[in-house]
Amino acid sequence: MSAQTEPVSTLRPPDHNTLGIDYRAPMPRPKVKGPVIDVHVHIHAARHGRVWFEAARHFGIDRFVTMTPLEEAVGLARDWPGRLSFIAIPRWGEWGAGFIDRWLRRIEAFYNLGSRVVKFWFAPPAIGDRGWRLDGELFRPLLREATARKMAIMTHVGDPETWYRGKYADTARYGTRDEHYRMWENVLEEYPGVPWLGAHMGGNPENLPRLQRLLDRFPDLHLDCSATRWMVREISARRNEAREFFIRNQDRILFGTDQVSGDDRNFDFLASRYWCHRKLWETARIGPCPIHDPDLPEDGQPVMRGLALPDECLQKLYHDNAVRFYGRVGVRLDE
Repeated sequence: MSAQTEPVSTLRPPDHNTLGIDYRAPMPRPKVKGPVIDVHVHIHAARHGRVWFEAARHFGIDRFVTMTPLEEAVGLARDWPGRLSFIAIPRWGEWGAGFIDRWLRRIEAFYNLGSRVVKFWFAPPAIGDRGWRLDGELFRPLLREATARKMAIMTHVGDPETWYRGKYADTARYGTRDEHYRMWENVLEEYPGVPWLGAHMGGNPENLPRLQRLLDRFPDLHLDCSATRWMVREISARRNEAREFFIRNQDRILFGTDQVSGDDRNFDFLASRYWCHRKLWETARIGPCPIHDPDLPEDGQPVMRGLALPDECLQKLYHDNAVRFYGRVGVRLDE
């Protein structure tokens, strides 16, 4: 795709079509050998599959690793054979008595469906509202179960910096970002050799030096670039630094969108996210983002500044790194 430059609008956009973009206009497939793999999505129900795969096909995205409720996973696997792999997740809302035992049983059930990665959500609310610590005794049985089964681990640690300055400003309750990352590092140290994926650019795209230190220190750690508005805002804000970071770490970053299905999420909603990711990684586009960012004032919406990554980086981002990462735990994503 060619680079584009567009004037920056200061008008408040609707969620997914500020610029009047025709998301059904033809878009060439990414210039990638093998399937394009999105390693971080949430397909919540089998009934969402039709519109999901219609939008994905239009934007050249072939396979997905999804956080799908166990009860919906079998139907999706039946309807879309060879297109999906699953991430083992609990029922996050059922976090009272018996939560760990129920999650252990679900890990086994997901494993029997072919899942080889377990997701641990440790955003600040898990710490401040639920009193969880990933390095605490409560979660040790889960980490032991996952590693005993030779599964990979995905962690969500951290959240947007705008949230730390706002909804998490009560550090007596939520702690600080530095404290959250010390917790994560404690567990990374305890489980060397385990393939590990840090969701949403390790939860801190605002601080690429922090991420570089983590990657340098933990050779089994990889990052995914999921979360559309977050990535557009923060990657664009530090475009040159981010481009150097992606090129330097081109073997350690996996493509993910954090796309979420829903009964009210139609083709255009899903397509808007794919459009943003492809423009952000593949082109040098400078222009407004078509998705409204609620974390910024209406007169300060983000300008997208695409990285125009080299072809060899895109090959690794979209395909090679996912195939290698999941190949370590016996999952074939390139068939």
